[in-house]
Amino acid sequence: MLTRSVHSRFFSNSRYGPLFWSLIVMAASFVVLGLVLWAISWSFGLVGGIREFGSAVRFELPYLIVAYAALLYLMRPNRWRILIAALPIIALYLVIDLRFVFMHSVFKLDELLLLPEGLNVSPIWVGIGAWGALGFWLTAFVKNIKRHPDELAVPLLLLALALAPPVTAYTMPRQFLKMADSSGLGIIPWSDRLTSAVMGRTTALFLFAATKRKALEDLAQKPIVDDPDRNPALLINSLSNPRNIHILVLESFLDPQRFSALKFRTPPAPSRFDALRADMHITTSPVFGGGTAQVEFEILCGVPAFELYSPAEFSMFTGASTACLPNLLAAAGYRTIATQSYEPDFFNSEKAYQSMGFEETNFPSLYAEERKTYLKYETPDSYIFDGDLLSQNLLYVEKLIADGKPFLNYVLGTYGHLPHKIDTNRFPPKVDVVGVKPGSQAYLAIQQFYYRAGAVADYIHKLREMDPDSLIVVTSDHLPPLDAGPWTYETLGYSLHDEGDFRQNIWFYFGPNSKKAAWPDHDYEFMDFILDTLTEERICKLMVCKNREKSSAVKLTTSYNHIIALGAGIVEKLPDQR
Repeated sequence: MLTRSVHSRFFSNSRYGPLFWSLIVMAASFVVLGLVLWAISWSFGLVGGIREFGSAVRFELPYLIVAYAALLYLMRPNRWRILIAALPIIALYLVIDLRFVFMHSVFKLDELLLLPEGLNVSPIWVGIGAWGALGFWLTAFVKNIKRHPDELAVPLLLLALALAPPVTAYTMPRQFLKMADSSGLGIIPWSDRLTSAVMGRTTALFLFAATKRKALEDLAQKPIVDDPDRNPALLINSLSNPRNIHILVLESFLDPQRFSALKFRTPPAPSRFDALRADMHITTSPVFGGGTAQVEFEILCGVPAFELYSPAEFSMFTGASTACLPNLLAAAGYRTIATQSYEPDFFNSEKAYQSMGFEETNFPSLYAEERKTYLKYETPDSYIFDGDLLSQNLLYVEKLIADGKPFLNYVLGTYGHLPHKIDTNRFPPKVDVVGVKPGSQAYLAIQQFYYRAGAVADYIHKLREMDPDSLIVVTSDHLPPLDAGPWTYETLGYSLHDEGDFRQNIWFYFGPNSKKAAWPDHDYEFMDFILDTLTEERICKLMVCKNREKSSAVKLTTSYNHIIALGAGIVEKLPDQR
């Protein structure tokens, strides 16, 4: 009786009762947040996501609770503050797992810098939704924030604790990594996914960021080793017939016939495309679902896109000259022209092309502003159809041929970009296919391919008539994410699976034939393949051609650092560079 009486008086006490229930509610919210994050991990894991959560609890959950508590206690007590405080953490988990499901790559903290870029190439509703959600959350948070300074001491202390890891990772990466190592935290070198699963999504973000910042500091401090294979003299001394070179990179140019689970009642491509299949090959892209600039970097610079210092190597380039294919060809007397069918700031393209050695870059007239361009296109919020892009390029190639100087004609097409928007008045559905829903991304991509394949076939045919001695490479940048990333490709039985990564792509070659031709297996081998073919294998006797011989990881990294350091302006042009 006495105990029950004391218990009753305690809970009815106006001072301690509300405090007790407040603590109960807060503790319950922490538990619910943890369960929500576990549910996100578990549910996305069923469709190819990162899947793990339990093993990361000891590293990650304490930090997330501190971050959640900081946001929670910065706001005045009301029924909405629990939801407002939890939303950023839930959104972060959703972004990380959605990114892995659709792109098959782990989200990195510095990719936030590419957020405007990503929203710019996304459907309008995605941009409106993202900025609208952010604005709504900020408005709700600011509206509910505490106003009295004496109420902010504890919340600001919690906020400082929550900000300490990311700030330290960026400003003092060596110290951060040292502390992480002493706590048993570290990147698992062979798997970003496993790092994120074992260390925790948020912990992995900080580890990846600190590692890149430390690597960039090291790059600026250590001497850059010259790469003898990048000496223009090698090309000049081995080149006897300077053929024109055409490189066409097409956004998400997949091959519908490789979907074994689909039945095509009508052909997925015009009959004139069938003739190209004899010249079709397979190579491995550095990316799936997105990241066109990574493919461009590998093709034009001849090294893997390691992402050692930035989520996109193009963003490192400042316009300073670096040792990539266009610069090497320019040193050998070539005219170098790039045609990029989207905006100049698309992955920092303008400065990146300048660094790599393109003397002339053409953008669509809609985006070119005062820049000189031959590419006429004035339809906003859309991607120029490959046929329109390539027909204009052919007219320009005629002028280049007439000038008589050898040239590199590099073209990037972006028509196949998500969401595969089609002008059905101009391009009515042509492919009768069973196994995908009309209106789905897979269905739309297949319908697009029919017209794209015809445009490519026409382009190759006319180009070979106009420039019969040229060297032509046509390749896809990567596979599109379609409706559910790799899960879609598994469901539809896509044959180019690359052990589940789906990074294999089709490409075509037209030009000098050789029984000893060494076809590239990876995109970064294209540059050496082109030089190999151009010089009739002579240059491969003076340097290691990656399409013929396997390069060591040390050699590739050294060459990569050489290119990045020059293009980023970290070091001055080396003596033997043009």
